[in-house]
Amino acid sequence: MGPIEAGLWGLAGGTAAGLVALSASVVAASYTFPRTGREEGLARLFVMAVGLALGALVAAAASQQMSGPWPAFILGVGAPSMVQGLLARVEVTGAKPGDAAQNELEGGEKDAARAG
Repeated sequence: MGPIEAGLWGLAGGTAAGLVALSASVVAASYTFPRTGREEGLARLFVMAVGLALGALVAAAASQQMSGPWPAFILGVGAPSMVQGLLARVEVTGAKPGDAAQNELEGGEKDAARAG
């Protein structure tokens, strides 16, 4: 199976995963479509597009190890969840590398003011 064919099957799998996520949102909203503002709607489309692209990329990358369309489809379905699981322990903070030294200096100045 070539990378383009595997990528298309991965895209189909990513689409299936996105549709399942959409149906879960509909169930959570009491069987109505979730009402979203323009910005939230665009954000949802972005998240779905990333999932589709990720499914296609993973399946295309593994195309040489596949014997048919079913493994490519399954990789497309699982790719977004797999990457989300891998990134679950990644912590993003707002501090910049130089901020730690600045905070230490400010903390020392506050301690000196309290002691003085």
